[in-house]
Amino acid sequence: MAIDLETIPKARRLKLIRLGEQFGSQDTLDQANQTLAAYERHAPPLKTSGFGAKHAAALKGARDGLVEAGVGREAAKGKKKVTGDAYVKAYTQAATARLNARVVLAGVKEDLEASGVSEEAAATVSAALRQTRSSAKKAEPLAQQLALLGDTLKHPAVAAVGADQGGPEALSEIEASIPALRKADQEDVGVRGTPVETETLDLLDGIIVELVRRARRAAIAASRRLGNAAMAEAFKLDKLYRSKGGSSAEDEGGEDEEAEEVKG
Repeated sequence: MAIDLETIPKARRLKLIRLGEQFGSQDTLDQANQTLAAYERHAPPLKTSGFGAKHAAALKGARDGLVEAGVGREAAKGKKKVTGDAYVKAYTQAATARLNARVVLAGVKEDLEASGVSEEAAATVSAALRQTRSSAKKAEPLAQQLALLGDTLKHPAVAAVGADQGGPEALSEIEASIPALRKADQEDVGVRGTPVETETLDLLDGIIVELVRRARRAAIAASRRLGNAAMAEAFKLDKLYRSKGGSSAEDEGGEDEEAEEVKG
């Protein structure tokens, strides 16, 4: 039986939707199946590390919800949420351009403050860095962040200081990334369902991501407690992150971050 989504509080619902937006439904479905199969083999020790029968039941319910929505069936392509390879590539390149531009601008800001040449320029850079502190998880907000960073790099005083420390290169990367990201996003929309269908899938994806991460943390703790490394391996999140190059992305709380949390 699919999980009852109507009982989820609004604030939590929005949080889960935002989380689910970052993942393709086929990846979350496959990860849920893998985690549930591992749970069947290792349920007792996980219970004493924070992942019990009720959590497994919730994971199964969300997994069943994706199946009922048609995820995994070729005939239901029009309904399922798809994150295409072109979109993933364009988003990754844009995120990299954002990171590099921020690093360049941070250095320029320090130089401007040290020289006292232009307090106005230093303030402009500071404002841009504040407004782009958290990486946007959707294409258009990320494109807007890049545009702001690009405009800041074009500021005369900023451009002058940044000329020999990566400013022109960072600007070039931004100007190439913005149209590529928007184009990939528009093309990717064509394989998504209606807004209601997509929101439901995002919600189910978010529930699954949260629960498989919880299972992963529990498995790491239990495996160390019992000296059974194979248990942690059984709960790895390779299916979840395969469309992102096989590893967790920045600020997404992937398996590497989860492992570090357990290490304390």
